[in-house]
Amino acid sequence: MKRDSFIIGLLIIIASTLWSQEPNSKKVDLASVHSYIDSLALAEMDNAHIPGSVIAVIQDSSEVYIKGFGFADVENQVSVDPTLTGFRIASVTKTFTATAVMQLVEKGLINVHTPISNYLPDDNFSFLKDEPMTVHQLLTHTAGIDLTDIGDAALTPDKVIDLESLARYHIPDQVHPPGQVHSYSNFGYALLGYLIQAVSGQTYETYMDENILRPLGMVSSSFLQPLPAPFADNLSKSYTWQNGYEAIPRDFTNTVPGGGLITSGNDMAHYMLMHLNAGSWDSTQIFHSNSHNVLTSQQYGSEGTSYGVCYAFFENGWTGRRSLDHSGAQLGFLSLMVLIPETGTGVFIAQNTREKAGAFRYNLTRAILDTLLQRKPREINLPGPSDELRTIASNYTGRYQQMNYPHSSFEKLGTLFGFYNSAYKVRYHKDGFLTLNGDQYSMINERVFHVNDTLSPWNISFELDDAGRAQRIIAGTLSYVRTPWYHNKKFWQRFMAFSLALLFIHVLQKSIRWSYRKIKKQGASETSDLYTKWLYLTGLLLVLGIAGIFLNLALYRGQLADYGVPLGLKLALAINTLGALLTLYAPIAIFRTWRVKKHPVIVKLWASIVMLSLLSTTIGLAYHNVIGFQF
Repeated sequence: MKRDSFIIGLLIIIASTLWSQEPNSKKVDLASVHSYIDSLALAEMDNAHIPGSVIAVIQDSSEVYIKGFGFADVENQVSVDPTLTGFRIASVTKTFTATAVMQLVEKGLINVHTPISNYLPDDNFSFLKDEPMTVHQLLTHTAGIDLTDIGDAALTPDKVIDLESLARYHIPDQVHPPGQVHSYSNFGYALLGYLIQAVSGQTYETYMDENILRPLGMVSSSFLQPLPAPFADNLSKSYTWQNGYEAIPRDFTNTVPGGGLITSGNDMAHYMLMHLNAGSWDSTQIFHSNSHNVLTSQQYGSEGTSYGVCYAFFENGWTGRRSLDHSGAQLGFLSLMVLIPETGTGVFIAQNTREKAGAFRYNLTRAILDTLLQRKPREINLPGPSDELRTIASNYTGRYQQMNYPHSSFEKLGTLFGFYNSAYKVRYHKDGFLTLNGDQYSMINERVFHVNDTLSPWNISFELDDAGRAQRIIAGTLSYVRTPWYHNKKFWQRFMAFSLALLFIHVLQKSIRWSYRKIKKQGASETSDLYTKWLYLTGLLLVLGIAGIFLNLALYRGQLADYGVPLGLKLALAINTLGALLTLYAPIAIFRTWRVKKHPVIVKLWASIVMLSLLSTTIGLAYHNVIGFQF
């Protein structure tokens, strides 16, 4: 492993030496770096245990490098064919769906600022109970739909939910006011897919095939489930590494418009060329340049940011230039597409393993782009310390918590372990700056602050109330809301750990004592009565329910509820719920325990402490949506 890492590092150093450039020099010719890309890709794949990948690189909107590496089928030693081998590109599919929406906008069939309800055939859609959401908001993930993966995949084709049923009955709850919070949603893009279907009069798959895939010559690409021949024969297997490659059975997606395309490297080269040529490929106009400009313009983000979201595409700064990208992750597959319009450069990478291999696509893309293009020099003039900030700093200081996390399902439990739980702690620095998690920010105006790095374009914006007090931070596309001290991961971790530890100790010692008495054939303890038995049973139920949740997390790992909620998890939630119902008796039990004269004071104190831990545990479980059946 160390040897491989050394080789990778050496290749990058050699490349930077060979192709280092002065600020005004020309870009490196793509043909001259073919061998470098080959060597780096093979070394990185070996290092990350990736059996197969495909790489497509475009330079000057025309010159193309495309190559397959390794195996699409390890067992049968079938090599990756860059023209034929299909990879599941997951969420990169969203850029195709957004492109199709813009085609229909261009034809006058859709207005992006019109509520989607205007295009539905009837009112029998469960999401219509929420505030109206527009096409624009769905395209930018700002429709307010809850963040969730529950039920977005299926284990077999016959279990796949058809697009119309998904749109009618399975769109998650709206948990944010439309237009205010960026909350990534596969289901939102599934709804856009249904919109394409409803407006065009064709199935989503047929429309995409006739209006995007075929015109672009993407002959090895398909949205169909199951795949017809020959696509099925050419689909790469996916693998995990456990001291050897182990094949993963493929699953299927319910949210096809958000992540269902299977395609080849060559086909993706055609697709990137179309975007780098403002909607045109090989004399075929997919849509007009004006529509393409709307698609790729920033539509949402913090004020003045260079890292916003367009329609599906995300803005980034690869090589110091404005770039558009989207990544994808699916069972056993990862992908990444990066476009730099300024230089006509594009990179697409797909791989057939996911676990512990996520850095490959980013490391390789960075190395390729830094070799092909000089890093564009940029220096930002930052203002000095602000005298005004000294007087109003208290309007900004405080703690701000990430807003896009699962609100309405048991997936909220993930926030307890740091998922969807980033935060900003804002302090005032005496030299006239704000510090956010240790980084200094200079005041541009009362809303916008820029990181104190003259080479970085990163800034954040505050949303202020009428009194000028900050209530929210927007950083790029992410929103953070001002929260009280107790609304954070560390508080809940300590709160839950202490409560559960008390319950576990109580249940364990009671179980040992009762088992010992049974073995010794001793009678019941003098302090054993209805209340102590209730206390033991309630604590046992909560401990078992929580243990059941952790067991399910361990068994299913990243796929806990993608195929629907497993029976084991439903059982654990049911046990939690029963324990929570029994806990409602705790205040009465505490009162009656202290009225029983035969109990020693120490027993009453311990019983009261355990009862309070029952209540606190139940509060914590309810806060994290693991009481009841919230899915």
